[in-house]
Amino acid sequence: MKLTKSLAAICASAMLVVSVGALTGCNANEANEEVIRESMTKELDPYKNHDSSVISQIQSQNAVALATVGVDGKEYAEALLDGFDYSIEDVTVDGKNATATIVMTQKDIDEDQAEAIMEGLSEDPAFLAMSTDERKAALGDKIFEYIASVQAAPQDPVTIDFVMNGNMWEPTEESKTKLQSLFTF
Repeated sequence: MKLTKSLAAICASAMLVVSVGALTGCNANEANEEVIRESMTKELDPYKNHDSSVISQIQSQNAVALATVGVDGKEYAEALLDGFDYSIEDVTVDGKNATATIVMTQKDIDEDQAEAIMEGLSEDPAFLAMSTDERKAALGDKIFEYIASVQAAPQDPVTIDFVMNGNMWEPTEESKTKLQSLFTF
């Protein structure tokens, strides 16, 4: 089983609805910067706070794969989000264009490492002698052991570009693609 990249789709879906109303006036740029910052915070805080809606999304996105190896979806989601944080380093508005720079702190799960763990188990005679339920439990334990060993760390800064669409700020098409790669679980 490969560890899935469900959080990428979840985050992208959430961030794609980060449309914010445009403001006008003397301090329009500052006001728009604040609106973009608040909107991004609203979208990312549920991941930081392990909100039940985010946990449920991760569980449902991975239900089949997790059931195959006997891993509890809620525990899996909590383990992946352990240590998740973010900072919005900068928001700059220039007319109908804006940029936001985000630094994510998250676990960088290496799928190759996860597969190596599974390969190692498949070559272990003691593992092969176990019942199916025992193997599921052993595999689940190893997966959680690996995930727990990975420390959340700041990732490279990501710049998201926004454009004014009518009176709403929306990520550019290129930034929508970039958003999908923010989470690589």
